Amino acid sequence: MFRYSALKAFFVVICLFSQEGYSQSRWGSGIDFTQRAANREKSRWSLSDWLAMKDRNRMMDMWLSVNSPSPFEVSLAAAYMSYESGSSSAAEESKNYALYAGEFSAYAQFIGVGAEYQNSSNEKLVDWAGMLNIRLLGNSIQNTSLTINLGQRTRQLAEEENLVQNFAQGSLQLYLTKYFGIEGRYRSYMPVTISNQEVKSHAIEGGLFIDFKGLRIFGSWYQELEERKPLGGAAEAEKQDRKGIKSGFKIFF
Repeated sequence: MFRYSALKAFFVVICLFSQEGYSQSRWGSGIDFTQRAANREKSRWSLSDWLAMKDRNRMMDMWLSVNSPSPFEVSLAAAYMSYESGSSSAAEESKNYALYAGEFSAYAQFIGVGAEYQNSSNEKLVDWAGMLNIRLLGNSIQNTSLTINLGQRTRQLAEEENLVQNFAQGSLQLYLTKYFGIEGRYRSYMPVTISNQEVKSHAIEGGLFIDFKGLRIFGSWYQELEERKPLGGAAEAEKQDRKGIKSGFKIFF
């Protein structure tokens, strides 16, 4: 009887320890076996997970392609300028003229091209210019930016051959607020020879602008100083000074 009671008590103790060991299994370092299995399940890689992730990435790429800004940017501008022009050798005073201008630019990220057209029927001169633009600072044409421009201008004159000049230019655009800013440019024309004269000139422009989404209204002060010096002579150089106010609008695409 005693032997049967002892054997029964031994089996009860074994069952109790087995139940506790199953529910709270411990390893030597105190790590729960069930928790370790759950952690392994979280980091488990499967083919179905990879296919699902691939679909999610494809949807994200499609969303980004639709909502990301295009690397291609285009702008068109039209302007009117009222200016006065005078020569250092002329006896008469400076005269007032009017000029109409148009500009085009297109960018692919930080590299762009541009074209300009100016027509002053009163002074009988027409300018055509093309240029390469390299944006050193800024990520779009409607952001604070610093750009260098290299190009060539052809000036069609009424009484002499066309004046063709290469030029280098620096352009700064600075937003003071999200919609308002200032801009300026300095252009230096390389010296050329025409009609036995050495011609060199430079132009400077600065002003204000305000943006309405894809539309900009601007106004600026402009001056171009041209100097002509006869070749092989001691004659004094003739200076032509054109300066005035330019206003217009620009559309961004």
